[in-house]
Amino acid sequence: MNPWVFEIVCLPRELMHRESEVGQLSRAFQPALTGSAPHNALISGPSGVGKTVLARHTLDRLEKRAPVSHAHIRSLGKSTGAILREALQQHPVDVNDQVSRSTPVDDVYQLLRDTVEYSFIVILDEAHNIYDHDVIKRLHAVPRISIVAICHDPQSWLAQIPMNGSHSFDRDRHIQLQRYGSEELADILEARANQGLANNLVTRDQLRTIANHVAGVARFGIQSLYAAAELAVERSHETIRAVDIEDSYDQALHRIRQSNLNSLPLHHH
Repeated sequence: MNPWVFEIVCLPRELMHRESEVGQLSRAFQPALTGSAPHNALISGPSGVGKTVLARHTLDRLEKRAPVSHAHIRSLGKSTGAILREALQQHPVDVNDQVSRSTPVDDVYQLLRDTVEYSFIVILDEAHNIYDHDVIKRLHAVPRISIVAICHDPQSWLAQIPMNGSHSFDRDRHIQLQRYGSEELADILEARANQGLANNLVTRDQLRTIANHVAGVARFGIQSLYAAAELAVERSHETIRAVDIEDSYDQALHRIRQSNLNSLPLHHH
């Protein structure tokens, strides 16, 4: 068994059943292929349906074809200064010796403007948790920075950000993700099983059972499959059994919850 295949940060080789959405986001990024800054984009949808994976997968493809880099920032509990500092820290040009937590926001912003010479895409994950929307205005004002905002409720988020920034998130660059159908999610789980599990450890019918139980939420389904495989190994089962799947859901939810807790700033615990 290869645990890495089931890690949240592990990108799939192919983003199955999201071809249309990958194409839509790729079109927003297309100006980077000719040296211009990509367009901003907004990705929305319920938890666990692959919003972050879509952004990272499409950016990974883009970075192989164009001089583009990106930062992935979890926005929860972060001020404008913290987000700008993290963008600088993730930029390929090392300027960490010029910025600290005490550096004024205006100085951090100016350093970001001076540093970014090529297309730099900032993914604002959990953007609905940004409480100081001045950061959108500042990022938008840097000529070579583009924003990919990820949120649950796009209308509510767009209504809160500064008007001079909201118009840059055009409707045709708003990508709405829905939960997967059961057969679609079974396809995704089968691909993960082929990569990360021994042959014939799980059947297609068992993958459908998991997909139906998790109601199309990919993250829950992937973690349930992994938990079922772990339980089968612990119990010396030669293949995954129904009891392993039945017991996997609570273990998967615990792992997801722990991962979410680990990503929170200390004061949000």
